[in-house]
Amino acid sequence: MIRLLEDFDGSGLRESHYSEAILSHLDAYGAGFDFCRFYEVSAKKRVGIIAVFNGSMIADFVPEVKLSRAVNREIAEFADFQSPYSIELPRELIQIQGFSGYSARERVFFDVPPAQSCEGITVPDPEAVFKTVYSDGGDYGLWLTDTMRRLNAGQSRLYAYETSVLTVRFLRGGSAYITDVATPPEDRGKGYARMLLGGVSGLLAAEGFSAYLAAPPDSVGYYRRLGYSEFASDRIFVKNKDNGESK
Repeated sequence: MIRLLEDFDGSGLRESHYSEAILSHLDAYGAGFDFCRFYEVSAKKRVGIIAVFNGSMIADFVPEVKLSRAVNREIAEFADFQSPYSIELPRELIQIQGFSGYSARERVFFDVPPAQSCEGITVPDPEAVFKTVYSDGGDYGLWLTDTMRRLNAGQSRLYAYETSVLTVRFLRGGSAYITDVATPPEDRGKGYARMLLGGVSGLLAAEGFSAYLAAPPDSVGYYRRLGYSEFASDRIFVKNKDNGESK
């Protein structure tokens, strides 16, 4: 059974990337918005939590539960009903090959080692970050509203080194999740992203946070060449633009 939680307080979740992402939504918005909803997955007792935020869906299971095929099937049916543009969840929570109408994209998680020097790291203008990350277009108003909300809540940060940028999506439980690492095409190969990642990780380490990121297939080789340590992998499901597209 999956039911909407109107008074979700964030308790009972395990320590994981997925739970921290769910809790970052709760910290930034609470449970009172239509675009940010939290659901309980239960089988006599709570076995998992689902967050649906701005058309994306993320789920995680709670500690010390036994997952069943019935739970996996119910989550798949819930995703089919919600039809989010992306679905993010641990491998243990879904035991099927995929979701109808979605493509599975592998990700590899890497620790980001801190550099000895943080020199040159700056806090960029949000518009510059957006233009660098979403050079092919995007909804700037929606992105800015969410980014500023998280920045003001202390849940997110923006950093730059020269023309490279990144976003610390959330800081929770001693970990900092880095996303949207980007460099303009004309400046790639100059080492800016490497300096940015190491410098930001150093700044975060000084505050007691360990930085990590999730790399798509086309970036995995880059982080391996940098010598970053891999610690996990998963699949994120992205809705096909054309339902006839293969999974």
